[in-house]
This record gives sequence, C-alpha cells and structure tokens, in this order.
Amino acid sequence: MSRQVTSRWELTGVLVAQAAVHIGGLDAGPAQLVQARDGAGRPLLPGTALAGVIRSALRGAGNPDSALWGLPSDSDGDGGQASWVRIDDAPALDSPHVEVRDHVSIDRFHGAAAKGHLFSREVLAAGTRFAFRMVVDAPADGDAAAARTLVEAVAAQLRGPGIGVGAATTRGLGLVRLTDAVLRKSDLATRAGMLAALRTGGEPVDLPTADPDQVPAGVLRIVVPWRPHGPLAVQVSSDGDVVSAFPLTGRNKAGIHLELPGSSIKGVLRSHAERITRTVTGKSASEDFLDQMRADGLGSVAALFGTAAARDSSDRDLPTGRRGALQVATCISRATLPAAQWDAVRLLQQRLGDSAGGGGGAETGKKPDNRRSRRPKKHPQAAGSTTNAASMDGAEQEVDVHRAALGRLQLAVDELNRGVKGIKFMIAHHVAVDRWTGGAADALLFATLEPHATDDKAGKADKAWHPITLDLRVNELGPAPSEPGTESEQDGQFAPPPEQLAALALLLLVLRDLCDGWLGFGHGTTRGAGGVRVDADQVCFTAGSMTGWFSCLDGRSLAQVLADQELTESLTTAWLATAEGAQV
Repeated sequence: MSRQVTSRWELTGVLVAQAAVHIGGLDAGPAQLVQARDGAGRPLLPGTALAGVIRSALRGAGNPDSALWGLPSDSDGDGGQASWVRIDDAPALDSPHVEVRDHVSIDRFHGAAAKGHLFSREVLAAGTRFAFRMVVDAPADGDAAAARTLVEAVAAQLRGPGIGVGAATTRGLGLVRLTDAVLRKSDLATRAGMLAALRTGGEPVDLPTADPDQVPAGVLRIVVPWRPHGPLAVQVSSDGDVVSAFPLTGRNKAGIHLELPGSSIKGVLRSHAERITRTVTGKSASEDFLDQMRADGLGSVAALFGTAAARDSSDRDLPTGRRGALQVATCISRATLPAAQWDAVRLLQQRLGDSAGGGGGAETGKKPDNRRSRRPKKHPQAAGSTTNAASMDGAEQEVDVHRAALGRLQLAVDELNRGVKGIKFMIAHHVAVDRWTGGAADALLFATLEPHATDDKAGKADKAWHPITLDLRVNELGPAPSEPGTESEQDGQFAPPPEQLAALALLLLVLRDLCDGWLGFGHGTTRGAGGVRVDADQVCFTAGSMTGWFSCLDGRSLAQVLADQELTESLTTAWLATAEGAQV
C-alpha cells in the first residue's frame, strides 16, 4: 500500500573515518574477524548499522524519539508503522587501506596472554571515506516540520561530535564524521514541486555551522596530556630475521603515524582499577578468564569497563554482557612518518636467506669479502675436519650476512630519522641469558625498532604524542534517580546515585596513580619500556550538556579535583560502600 508524502528531505555527504573502523562480515578471509563487504567486494557501512547508531546517538543527545523512525506493532501484530527514514549502505570510496591487526587478552590470574583469546581483525584505516545518503519523507497526515527537525538533528550530530559505528567503539574504533554535507528539500505535494525535484534534485537548504570538537551530550571528557619516559610502542611482530618487531603504525589523510590503540590504553586502566578494587575488597581473581571479565563483586569496575556475557547464552537467567561507560580513543603521534622512508625500512626487513642471495657486495658496490678463501687448508689426514670447517664457515657466513643486513637497515633508519621531528627511532639489541651456563642463550639474540620521544627547543618531550582522550558517559554509569535526591551545592544540581559517584571515584584513583607513574603502556613495561609522565595540573575535565551534577567538574584540572576535600570525601564514601558489596 502506497503512503502519501508531502515533502522529502535528502541529506548527502561523505563520512570520513576519524579512527580505524570494523564492521563484521562473513567468516572467511585473512583474519578471524573480517570486514563487511558488498557484492562487488567493496568495504561498506551497512545502512542498518548506521540507522541504529544514529537513532541511539540522537536519543542520548536528548532528542525525542521521533515517530518517523517507525512504530513497533503490538502483541497481536497490529498497529505497527514502517519507518519514514531511509539510510542507504555507505560503500567505501576509492580504494581504502585495509589493515589486519592482532589482539590478545591478558589473564588477570597469570599476568600473561589468556588462552584461546588471540585473534585478528580486519580494519579500515582512519581517513577512509564513505558515501552517505539519508532520506526522510514527511507524511501527509503528520507534522511537516518534524521531518526537517529530524534531518537537521542528524546533520548536527554527524557533522559535530560524530557517531561510533561498528565494533569496539569504546576502545578507539569506529568514529566517523560527515563532511561535504548537502541538504535538499523536495516538494512532492504539487505537480510543479515534483517536476522541480526531478530536474534539480530538490532545493538546497543551508545547514548551521558545526563544531567537530564539541563534547557530546551526557559525556564528561577527560583530556590527559602525556609524554613517554623511554621507549614506548605497541609492537607488531615481523616475518623477517633482521628485526623481530616494529612499532604499530596507522594511516590517515595526514600520513603515517605511530599508534597507541584505545584497546591497549583501556586494558591498562581496567587492570589497575581491578587491582585497586581487589586490594580493598580482598577478592582474588578467578582462574577462568571469562569469569574474570564478568567482574563479579568488583562494583564500579563493571560500570566503567563493562562485563562479559555468560558463556551459556541459552540460559536467560544468567547475566548478559554490559558495555562500559568509559570510552577510550586511540592515541596517535603528532609526528608523521615519511611514507617513502618508512616503507624503505620495512622493505629492508627480510629473511637472512634473501639477504644472502642478494649478495652484500653487489648492493654496496664493493667486492665481496674473500678472507675465508685465504685461510690455511686443513690436513687431508684430519678425519672430519672438512665437515667441521664447512660448518664453521657456514655459521660465520650467516653472522656476516646478519651483520650486513643490520648495517643496511641502520642506514635506512638514519634516513628515516632525518625526516621525522619529535621522535627518534633506534635499533635495540636484546639477548636472553641461559640460566644454566650464565651466558647468552643459543639463537635468542634479537633486535627491535624502538621509538623515543625527543625534546623540543624548550627541553620538553610532551609534543611527540597527542593527548589521551577519555569520554565518560555519565548516564550509563548506573540507574538514573527516579526522583530528585539530595541537592548538592554546585549550581543547584541534584547529587547522582551512589553508583555513579563510586565509579567516578575509582576513575579518579586510577588517574591519580597514572600521574604518580604507576602505569605504563605498550610493550616491555616490566623491563624499562612504556613508562609515561603525566602532570595532574594539565589533566582537564570538560562536561558536555546533560551531565547534571558532573558539570561541577567542567574546566577543572585533576589536581584541583583531588584537592577539593569536600568532593573527594563524598566520592570516597560512595566508592567504599560500593566496593564492600554493592553491585553496580
């Protein structure tokens, strides 16, 4: 049955990924979790996914749930209404850069990688562009202004703070924003309006300006400037034998940069929050990893970081999973790496056999070293001497080839360093020590490429990386009060439930310990790498609209918040009450 439409609003533009994006597709590809693609093999953002997250984002921003989204039917199957909003699939434009990233979970009981939790995921790199189209029809028997209100609210959300789509949106993936937005209106109530719509596609309508740095409604944003103390990187293993690991990098429209994934940052923060809570409550970690992720008895840890679903999903009496209220963005370096020099470094990473086959002398223009041919000949009566000599020559030749390969790689790294400001790369050599002999363990000499932040003219190294950004969705911390409670002294706001205060208190404890140097990120944090320095005076809180009592933190630094005795006492009381047995 056809429906009468008086006007049509069409919003088009380009969705640009601000971070890597993953939406799951068929389980067949180079990774366990592959990217969704259309019939032509193009990566895409499905319209169903976009519609769901857009509707949820509008609801979170305080916009009423418009009937234009459709109405569900009653229990008898009557009374439903189809949606008046259509959102097309958004295929990737051009040829997007697809990366495969490995992930691992850390077992809290053993402190090592959790068994069976190593997996890989296909992601589309930051900067990937998607074609976006949304159409909203105004029904003849409805409010004509409602369609315009809805489409303008969608445009404001997409062009401003953006939306998180796909997997792991609380761990740094999936943020997209709309650029080159065009809004058109078509009058379908008259013959002249229909003809004009067919000729021109509709009349352009001006859109208000949008601020991409706007803090979303209901969000308390925490910006943490930091600087590395020593080498810091999330390492990616390499197939070659010259260097065993390289730092993780990402790509966007600005170029190649070092990357500290939101999943790594959030994992470190969660582990420390669990450590604090277990110290206070005396609860030990379960040996089963999924039971650890359920955060049973850990109170505010579940509210901040989420919980795992029960393993037997068919039993409805078992708890379901819960998404955490804390969202951690992926942190990237300010310095960009020259693509040609970085690719040269990676291409030189090859197996020793390839290096030997290439011949060091041919590449450098020098004659090959013939010192071994000038060695004295072995006595013909020495049994087995020929075999031993050949074995020794082969080992020495392998060492020479490895040394030559490292030399060529060092030249490429030096060339890379000349094109990068704020970060210096170094080849670090490591060896494992044999506990029996006390000497170097056989075949365990290896090298890694390590990035070091360099000081600027003012003697500071805090310009190498962008700040860490934490978004706390305060309305998801716990149940909203059904009626006003005790009124606080800040701006006449009512105090939130104790569960929300307890979660904020735990987060402040984690941030305080981060400033005190207790936490590190990336590889080798127990072996001198990954250390960070954070100044509590520079950690800043910014509250978006609809944050209620939490707006009292707006514009304050972490040092100022921790120095507020009245505030910290109320937070500590709420957190201790929750940690001693209350469930969030």
